[in-house]
Amino acid sequence: MSENDKFAALIGFAKRAGKIVYGYDDLKSAKRIKLFVISDSVSSNVVDGLKRASLKTGAPLVAADMLEELIGGNCKALGITDKNMASGMLDYVRGEQSRYRIISVEDRIG
Repeated sequence: MSENDKFAALIGFAKRAGKIVYGYDDLKSAKRIKLFVISDSVSSNVVDGLKRASLKTGAPLVAADMLEELIGGNCKALGITDKNMASGMLDYVRGEQSRYRIISVEDRIG
């Protein structure tokens, strides 16, 4: 993680605040997800499933290189439930040349 990685810092804040839903199975039934984040090593089935969830909910889907390092453990997919944290993360991804990228067609936080 770089020293100025706001995305990673906001993931840490969300983790400490309890504003993260972990894992694909829990994300499929979760309510109020504002941003989906997947690892670059996730299977195509998970990507397809979360793309559908992104379209259904309007929450953007972001791919994060080495998500497992940011979270710790073997987390391949997560959702952010806090609107302000999700908005800050999405702004960072849009505005910086970073290792994160938006992969859904939806890009609003609602």
